[in-house]
Amino acid sequence: MQPDSKADSQSARSFIEQARRAQIIDAAITTIADSGYSSASMAQIAKTAGISRGLISYHFANKDELIAQLVIKVYTDAGEYMGARVSTESTPAGQLREYIASNLDYMAVHPKGIIALVEIFSSGALANLPGIDASEGEEQSLAPVVEVFERGQQLGQFADFNPRFMAQALRNVIDGVSPHLSDPQLDLEMYKQQIITMFERATGAQHPSEEVPET
Repeated sequence: MQPDSKADSQSARSFIEQARRAQIIDAAITTIADSGYSSASMAQIAKTAGISRGLISYHFANKDELIAQLVIKVYTDAGEYMGARVSTESTPAGQLREYIASNLDYMAVHPKGIIALVEIFSSGALANLPGIDASEGEEQSLAPVVEVFERGQQLGQFADFNPRFMAQALRNVIDGVSPHLSDPQLDLEMYKQQIITMFERATGAQHPSEEVPET
């Protein structure tokens, strides 16, 4: 049986194209984070990537498509990072703590990706990006937290409150840290602990070991 050289060639080409697209997206993140969205032209992104502008056009039809893929990548990477951390906790109270901790830790590890998102959002560009639905994205980001709050209430680990309202409040507080990531004086560890304390108190979170047994 002869090896399928055509299939191997296509697979190698696909891998190279994926790697090149990832390189361009990373360059776009760096350019936007360092220079701002309005200054991040395709030519400047190409310069950051060390490639020709024409090569970017080969992989992305225009700037809007490139930025849309950037947004998707940052959200996907953050979601996978946080999901892996949250899944290690078996209780809603523990999941709440880890959701907050992993979100702030991701910001610490990947600040430029978050800064780039802030630049894109504040520019108003999000509305023009193909395949991006801002309202749908917001609901998807809130859904896991709402689920944690609802399960915690069912198990008696959280007080009585509106889960969606509390999830929105939590996202607002965490997202409020993002615009300050370029500040070298920002203490993310302090913010992380304060946000955890704030929402454990706001939700009345009780870890199983803290629950008062019924008499």
